[in-house]
Amino acid sequence: GETLDFGRGAFLKYEEEGLAAMRGAAFVLVAGGLGERLGASGIKLDLPAELATGTSFLALYAQHILALGAAAGSAACLPLVLMTSDDTHARTLASLEAGDYFGLDRRSVFLLRQQAVPC
Repeated sequence: GETLDFGRGAFLKYEEEGLAAMRGAAFVLVAGGLGERLGASGIKLDLPAELATGTSFLALYAQHILALGAAAGSAACLPLVLMTSDDTHARTLASLEAGDYFGLDRRSVFLLRQQAVPC
């Protein structure tokens, strides 16, 4: 292993390599389940990620994607693919629209409905 000093030498080199790679990245979030096991009636993405502000998981993911895009110097918003199910597709879209896509570019957000298959 290698010891890295924050903000110096090899740390900065690796950070720049990571940010360069981020410019070509996309994020995929599996969002096919409901929050029933957690005692919620809606989609898990709408549950609060933390209690201080009540920010939902979906809003928090969007904040992280926006921050990573800004750090990477990406001119376009990094793509987000949300894999939904029949149970969550409409609710996920409604959540995105209600939150004005949480600052993400609508053209960079894709919903991919997974088909139900018997196991």
